[in-house]
Amino acid sequence: MNRSLALLTLAQASYWSAVLIGVSLSPLIGAQLTPIEGLATLPYTLVSLSALICTYSFSQLVQHTGWRAGFRLGAAAGLLAALVSVWAIALGNFYLFCAASILMGLYQASAAFYRLAALDSVPATRKGSAVGWVLSGSLIAALLGPTLAIYAGQWLPNILYAGPYLLAAGFGLLALLLISALPVIPRAAPQPASSNEQKGFLRRTSYWQGTINTAFGQFAMLLMMIVAPLSMHQHQHYPTSIGLSVIGWHLIGMFLPSFVSGKLLDKFSAPTMIYTGFGVLAGSALIALAGTTTLHYYLSLFLLGIGWNFLYVAGTWQYNSQLEAAEKGRAQGLTELLIALATALGAALGGVLLSLADWQNLNGGLLVTLIVMVVLNLRFPAAALRLSRS
Repeated sequence: MNRSLALLTLAQASYWSAVLIGVSLSPLIGAQLTPIEGLATLPYTLVSLSALICTYSFSQLVQHTGWRAGFRLGAAAGLLAALVSVWAIALGNFYLFCAASILMGLYQASAAFYRLAALDSVPATRKGSAVGWVLSGSLIAALLGPTLAIYAGQWLPNILYAGPYLLAAGFGLLALLLISALPVIPRAAPQPASSNEQKGFLRRTSYWQGTINTAFGQFAMLLMMIVAPLSMHQHQHYPTSIGLSVIGWHLIGMFLPSFVSGKLLDKFSAPTMIYTGFGVLAGSALIALAGTTTLHYYLSLFLLGIGWNFLYVAGTWQYNSQLEAAEKGRAQGLTELLIALATALGAALGGVLLSLADWQNLNGGLLVTLIVMVVLNLRFPAAALRLSRS
């Protein structure tokens, strides 16, 4: 592993450690601080909305400034967001906490590009492994983050929840230091060209195939991850602790395969990994359809994480594989914007869909959607052939 890849992996671990604190505590703090009932989840929503708004602009920024400068800005925003959160909690100010959430959205938008910077730091034969290594940093956070957050809760015992956010500020500072040590990873500046040439990537089926596969994996994963603990608590009446444990194993399923999924991509091919991902997601849905015991939930969510990992790694390679260096700013910005939109939709629709159908019916719908995705991917090569002949 080269220096750039190691630093990006550790920066990914720092980012996810901070994010896990926010995901776990933001709704609780929102409920504690909000002056209006029903706005408890507004801070967490603002993180996703801010990331959605910032994603494309961030891609354009790093096209001109380079990865390191852009990542510094994102990590600094994360550090400031955590410190402002501590301040807001100490003051009991809901709106200040919302402002901190907007800053955290900028950090989230920037960290989504760590894996893309990794692609620029390695030769073509190791690009799949590079993405896998960066994502593996998230596993460190999944394993250590919750324990560290519980320990940090004792730092400021008179101010509930302030200690973990102080820890998040430490992770933001660590990320800033790691990024500052990152060697320069050059990005080609956009070259003057006609409007059609600047948007040439929009006519490439490989670009759209990778974008759709990655966004679909993100949407399906977020939707089912949000729905599972709600279903366990509301419909099956399992205790909250079981739901948290199931999500913990889901996170391990998301990031543990990163040690091998990138290498498998380099050895085989992106389509092979994509279809394998679809198959694993189908296995997740079938297990959910088979029953609603705790074992069914554990296995289903674990496989859901693995399927997401395969789609995310292979889809990222697919949409980047034929991009010209000078058009990456626009192309990567558009794709990451669509992925962020899929993330927001998955999070927003979870509760709504669960009110209309139960956990097993939703998994039946996932199976139908997977069949559609397989057919769509089978048609992409034919579309590429027609395009090359035109």
